[in-house]
Amino acid sequence: MNVAQSPLLTAEQVENHPLVDDVNAMHREQLSPIERTCKKIADATGAPIALILAIIIQVVWVATGMIMKWDPFPFVFLLTVSNIIQLILIFVIAVAQRQQSQHDEIRAEADHDSISRLLYHQQLQDQILLRLAERNGVDVSDLESTVRTLLSPATA
Repeated sequence: MNVAQSPLLTAEQVENHPLVDDVNAMHREQLSPIERTCKKIADATGAPIALILAIIIQVVWVATGMIMKWDPFPFVFLLTVSNIIQLILIFVIAVAQRQQSQHDEIRAEADHDSISRLLYHQQLQDQILLRLAERNGVDVSDLESTVRTLLSPATA
């Protein structure tokens, strides 16, 4: 089948190419149930709605505590509950950050693999194009030095 006759690829075929790893799925498979729960909690506490909810709860608590004399100033019970929640969230967020770090490492490896394949493919295409040009009698001597420079390893 020649290129002009090949059917166009759909978006789903491009996104789900067999040579491209689905890093998100790979990472999800590696997570334990506890890690998934920590990720959900960390995601929820990082949302703006969590901040608004925390502010509302504390304002209501302070107002109720002052009016009802239930938890008067300095709001010892509110501070105790807040400290306990903060201590728990420290560890939940630490677990979530570790997971994100692992996800970033998997993504970096997958990106490196994909880019390496693309570069190798590009090198092959360059070589094929040069050979075709030479067979058709096109003078490519002025391009050969540029291609060789591009194909040579990068120096730091």
